[in-house]
Amino acid sequence: MSVTELPDQAVPLEHQIAGHRHEKGNLYSGMLKHIDGYVMKPVQNNQRGKTEIEFYEQVFQSSHPTLSKLKCLVPHFFGLHQFVSDTAVHYYIKMEDIAAGMLKPCIADIKIGRQTWDPYSSPEKQFTENMKYSGTKQPLAFCIPGMSIYDVASDQVLKLDKHYGRSLNSDTVRDALRLYFNSTQIVEKRLLAEILRQLNTVRMWFEEQRHFLFYATSLLLVYDADLLKERSNVLNVRIRMIDFAHVYPAHNSRDSNYLEGLCKLIQIISSIQ
Repeated sequence: MSVTELPDQAVPLEHQIAGHRHEKGNLYSGMLKHIDGYVMKPVQNNQRGKTEIEFYEQVFQSSHPTLSKLKCLVPHFFGLHQFVSDTAVHYYIKMEDIAAGMLKPCIADIKIGRQTWDPYSSPEKQFTENMKYSGTKQPLAFCIPGMSIYDVASDQVLKLDKHYGRSLNSDTVRDALRLYFNSTQIVEKRLLAEILRQLNTVRMWFEEQRHFLFYATSLLLVYDADLLKERSNVLNVRIRMIDFAHVYPAHNSRDSNYLEGLCKLIQIISSIQ
């Protein structure tokens, strides 16, 4: 169903780099930014949408110590936004804008895990997913669907989409990450150190947790390159887990699929000089 109008006081999210985009004649398909500062993600009209809502509600309503730690690793959840168009009622998940306040945000969407299909996927879906990003996903257990990079040297924004991500392999992915980190800058080491610190916080949570299995979820890495340009003593870095349409109960098991990709990502970033 197409939607040709947007909710009041909302505009397409400027910094979206992956996922469903706004299409001509169907504005409902992409992320929005509300004037009040939060991001609005369309709820899929199927089990995937229900799963994502239930995940956020479980995490933010729970007092369990492990889930309380998870609240700091995902975008803050503000509930649902209802929008009535001429044809139907639509719902959006209201969440934190991870790039809020950044003047020159550099954003990387990194999908974690070799297996990006859920346990109930058809053999055809499994095959299709396994073929996507196979140059990095199979050997490294992660892939890069998109990046938006403010290049400090040229004062230009470089946007790299899924086609770039699918061209990468285990030899070239390090160069892609080096590009994302503006690696020629003096403060790169401090930037890498803070990125690694936050990634290791996510890793330690996964070492502990036995609540969920995450399929086809991403880590969103965001930092403000304006602070690199000014050679500031302060770095603005945020890392959040995103996209929870394929989250399943772990039944007290470890999420080895996610941990493998996360540990490999940490290993490669650690090797960047």
